[in-house]
Amino acid sequence: MHNYYDDNIPDDSPYVTIELAGVDIYLTYKSIAFHLEKWSGGEPEEQERLFMLKDFFYRMVLEYKYNLED
Repeated sequence: MHNYYDDNIPDDSPYVTIELAGVDIYLTYKSIAFHLEKWSGGEPEEQERLFMLKDFFYRMVLEYKYNLED
């Protein structure tokens, strides 16, 4: 079982950096939201992580929309 909130993750764990267009950020947000809405149960840590990702992507959507108005 995965523990997505493990504080003992080594500092040298691999991370990925990507650049996304605003529309891609929004589509990713919608996909995460849809997945959570259709959640079939099990893996509560994964569900918690998805809630965190949904919030994170929503913040990016808001930031993108805010910057469009500048």
